[in-house]
Amino acid sequence: MKLRNPRQFIRPFRQVRSVVEISLDALWTANFRAMVIDLDNTLVGYKSLEPAPEVAQWVRAAQQRGFAIAIVSNNVRAWVSSVATMLGIVTFVHTALKPLPFGVMRALRQLRARRSQTMVVGDQLFADVLAAKLMGVSAILTDPLVRHEHGAMWPVRLAERFMLLGTQQPDGP
Repeated sequence: MKLRNPRQFIRPFRQVRSVVEISLDALWTANFRAMVIDLDNTLVGYKSLEPAPEVAQWVRAAQQRGFAIAIVSNNVRAWVSSVATMLGIVTFVHTALKPLPFGVMRALRQLRARRSQTMVVGDQLFADVLAAKLMGVSAILTDPLVRHEHGAMWPVRLAERFMLLGTQQPDGP
């Protein structure tokens, strides 16, 4: 089957400015029960030491709602473990090598979650969304929490904007 627009393959399920804009009730109603969430610039801003209070509150609300949550990050174990502990998240995968799907796969196994009931949430189209798509999992793309990030990210962000041009967002949670 040939894609008419290759950009459609990488299109996220939805785009939001921040995780706090994601409706937990809408996800639950759509039968999602697990979330695999990126860490850097999704839960914690670049060069920040901890999540913003509203992000931590959203994570707690998701846990109270019944979502199984894992952090999957390309970052090192000490940092990922520290933030996961801060947020009360037990399941995490560090050094995930996204966009390779193995980190998402490992998180799904640890959460005992079905692909069809899992949502990946992250700020990078070519890491988080692509890893999800390669696993057959839905993804929500967030804006980066902090606009000024590592200098090596600007070409990636430029390519992301190009890839998202002309893609229409479906309605959904």
